[in-house]
Amino acid sequence: MASLTTALETEFTPAAGDFIVQCTKAPATLLRKNVTGLADFASVGTLMPGDALICSNPVAGAIYKFTALSGTPRVSADQ
Repeated sequence: MASLTTALETEFTPAAGDFIVQCTKAPATLLRKNVTGLADFASVGTLMPGDALICSNPVAGAIYKFTALSGTPRVSADQ
């Protein structure tokens, strides 16, 4: 499994299919923007410290990033 990111505010683009995300230390929000259509990021969901989730990404090219909700979360995404 390859790392997609371990940083906040860093855009990453997983291949089509599932990828996993994880958050520790403080809450974070996972954001996504589509290749076509809306150019702004929208919330996929909030990750609380200790959350590890599987994200479905059925379309290649969607762009994701983590942003801190508060504090300094440690985040990762892998595929």
